[in-house]
Amino acid sequence: MNIEDAVTAVTSEASALMSCLGQPVVAYHVTEIMREADLAHAREMQLALVRRSIEALVDDGLEGVAAEHFASQFEGRIGLTWRLLHASDGAAH
Repeated sequence: MNIEDAVTAVTSEASALMSCLGQPVVAYHVTEIMREADLAHAREMQLALVRRSIEALVDDGLEGVAAEHFASQFEGRIGLTWRLLHASDGAAH
């Protein structure tokens, strides 16, 4: 798996988030997370993006619980994909 495939995998089911934050913004942040080789720093970046995602979804009219549910699924995809990407060859990308 390469970074482009990882970003596609994470964002493929994030249409609500893409519409309120914008595809370039989401793709940029996910790409930066995927490039980060340090797990702890990648996790910090991921949590910041998830918090911003919840705020954006609520600002866009989604109820808080629904926004948190969506963000939780998004967070899970980011974490799983990061682990897959970095486990594939053990090197930073």
